[in-house]
Amino acid sequence: MPKWMWFAKAFCLVFLAGTVARAEPVKLSIPTLPVPSLGAFLGPIINSEGFDKANGLDITFMPKPTATYRTDFAAGTDLIGGSGTLLADVALLKEKGLDVVYLFNVFDFWATVVVPKASDAKVIGDLKGKTLAASLPTTNYAMFRYLAKLGGLDVATVQLRNSDSSGLIPIAKSGRADAVQLWEPAYSILIHANDDFRSIDVMSKWQSTTGLSTIPYLGISAHQSWVDKNKALIPGLFRTYQLAGEFVQKNPKRAAAIISKAIAIPADVVEELIASGRLHLNLYWAGANKKAAAEVFKAAMDVGYLKKLPAESVLYDPAK
Repeated sequence: MPKWMWFAKAFCLVFLAGTVARAEPVKLSIPTLPVPSLGAFLGPIINSEGFDKANGLDITFMPKPTATYRTDFAAGTDLIGGSGTLLADVALLKEKGLDVVYLFNVFDFWATVVVPKASDAKVIGDLKGKTLAASLPTTNYAMFRYLAKLGGLDVATVQLRNSDSSGLIPIAKSGRADAVQLWEPAYSILIHANDDFRSIDVMSKWQSTTGLSTIPYLGISAHQSWVDKNKALIPGLFRTYQLAGEFVQKNPKRAAAIISKAIAIPADVVEELIASGRLHLNLYWAGANKKAAAEVFKAAMDVGYLKKLPAESVLYDPAK
């Protein structure tokens, strides 16, 4: 082959490679729950740092009120969810006959109970007979009920006061309940520059009972129909979240500034939360932690949240 033809061929290959590299990213709209859901945390990081574009995606995050988010996902109006809980948005819907899957985990479960410093309640069992404010319809509360039971507290022995999640901090500050069940970021917001409260541990009961440190909780869920049509996009979506998670851990101050600007929580609160370990940011494919997921399902059955164990098919395995 003449030398000029070799040059021409090489030029064409370089040109084609450049064309592929500059291919337009795939647009993807992902609904999320608003703050205080942790599902709202990584979106600003992904968009700010361009982690979606680096993986061939152009993601628009769409915050929706809790009721709207869950209704639209259950109805199939939204076929993917960025604040999907393993229990409410996968297992419970699967039980109702919907073909949905948990693609990958982003945040493990974390919860606590706060009481005034002067309270005589030292351990979870001490709350018997006292008033407890909580957001009763949430999956966080469902898991809390199980952990409380492991700690010796039957929630039937406390006086429950239901509240929307946004009302829990005001209840704690006002003293209208003896104790308040919280999760993040509400807990960090409450205790920031406020030493009037202390936390009662419930999390240690999980590992001492199951021998596991992970508790799959909140991540990306989707309808199987979406998975079937978009399987090629899923590894890039996972990698996008993975890069965002690594960025948060390696650059807590910068990440806190980005998140704070997007969701109106003071940057120092977010930075302290990242450093505390309570964020429980833990990315893994759903199918990689089947044992932990099975323990979550058993816990949900124990407190009556689920009627039966869901099939393993609710846990996405990228190898299949």
